[in-house]
Amino acid sequence: MKIIDRNGRLFGKISVIDVLVIAVVLVMAAALYIKNHQAHTGSAVTEQPITFVVRARGIDSYVADAIKTEDYLYDQNYSSGGRALGKITDVQVERDPGTKLADRLTDGTAALLEAEDTVDLLVTVEGWGLITGKSYSINRIYDLGVNSSRSYQTSRASFTGTVKEIFTSQGASSTEG
Repeated sequence: MKIIDRNGRLFGKISVIDVLVIAVVLVMAAALYIKNHQAHTGSAVTEQPITFVVRARGIDSYVADAIKTEDYLYDQNYSSGGRALGKITDVQVERDPGTKLADRLTDGTAALLEAEDTVDLLVTVEGWGLITGKSYSINRIYDLGVNSSRSYQTSRASFTGTVKEIFTSQGASSTEG
């Protein structure tokens, strides 16, 4: 019995071209698997601890009481890779009573007004992410910037806050301007 017959088939059953196509597909599948499952190495992709402070103004007292240390902070509006942004390490009352932004003033300006039964909080959060120059990315995909205002959640509370300050393990910090 010949290995390749007159029609170009191996052992008279399968075409040589079919074997080549199957081999190419298997090699491509193996390459994609290795690319997607290999560990990232190098200093450029090492996650580092990032500590940031969120200022929450005009938080109702019952919401402020529900924000506890050791809780995890999330942002449901922007993707954070399905993981928490970090763990709350400190909650401080910045001002009691808190302030809320006035709806509209007649001269077109905006002002902060005291609001009863509210407080202003400083929430310190420790997370992990990438630091490239002055850019911070929590969980490699959540862009963190000073003065960015976002809606945050814990397991017990939901509030809007503005990032006031960002610290890194190297002691560098960015603060609001």
